[in-house]
Amino acid sequence: MIKNKKNFLITGGNSGIGLFAVFNLLKTKNNLYVVIKSELRKHEFLRRIEKYFDKNYLSKYLNIIENCDLSNLENIQKIKDYFISKKIFLDVVVLNAGLQYTGSFYPKVSKQGIELTFAVNHLAHFYLVNILKDLVRNKEESRIIITSSDVHDPNSSGGNIGKKAGLNNLVDFRKKVMGQFLNFNADEAYKNSKLCNILFAKELEKKLKISSSKISVITWTPGLVIPNDDSGFFRYSKRFNLLGYLVFSKAAKNILGISESIENAGKLLSEIVFDSNLNNIGYVHLSNKLISFKKHKLVEGKVSDEANNSELASKLWILSEEICRSFGFVTFNI
Repeated sequence: MIKNKKNFLITGGNSGIGLFAVFNLLKTKNNLYVVIKSELRKHEFLRRIEKYFDKNYLSKYLNIIENCDLSNLENIQKIKDYFISKKIFLDVVVLNAGLQYTGSFYPKVSKQGIELTFAVNHLAHFYLVNILKDLVRNKEESRIIITSSDVHDPNSSGGNIGKKAGLNNLVDFRKKVMGQFLNFNADEAYKNSKLCNILFAKELEKKLKISSSKISVITWTPGLVIPNDDSGFFRYSKRFNLLGYLVFSKAAKNILGISESIENAGKLLSEIVFDSNLNNIGYVHLSNKLISFKKHKLVEGKVSDEANNSELASKLWILSEEICRSFGFVTFNI
């Protein structure tokens, strides 16, 4: 047994990068809390994880917060209630859940009527951090980690293909993500959500600094990760253009050598959880850069000019609060 077990919360831990991060984190014998959307996904998750760990081991270290669809803001309060009822304080919060459905001509929406990419990738995590902040230990090794993407940057190799990210200083942005879904484009919606991740992280760090918090805020980009099965990130967009996906996937993996394996990306995420170089550092953005054929290296990266706009970050925070409040979700204490 290890002394002083730590408590880690992860969203998006039942598939994709998150699943392989969970494999690695479980080996450390700390307490892991995994948010899972449905019974079906819980059973699939357990089926895969029980191949590597026996049930007695899992009963000690793995905790599932189940039937928790992050797109529905009502469920975020459920996560807080879970930790309060068990008197649990957290050391690390990993905000890894994300979806995209590039190729769709029509928006998918959450229970609150919010465009699904924005609802899950940004707003759910924004609200979750706001209501959990007092349950995150104020220690040098504590951290909030957000999985973003280099496509937030229109000048990156992925970000310059198709519709580019851009929030246009939030002019009519509320109408893009709610109600009218102005000029909806699924690809742009995903890129913008990843831009929102970084703006949110930067504003969060600024607010934590005011209260002399030691909690680090880290955004990271795993690179182009293509899973070998139907789980994880590409499960939606694959449906819209299967042939295109298969051709692109094969080229990226075997011919161009530009993709990162899902196992390596998950391992990187688990390493970010523990890396003592990231203790009490305020904010940092890490990018898993391609350095040669099929080889990547996690380095401190640059974000786009728009992601560096502190005024925009502040405005996005206020807008996000307003949207949550409009549905009666009002616990903001950062």
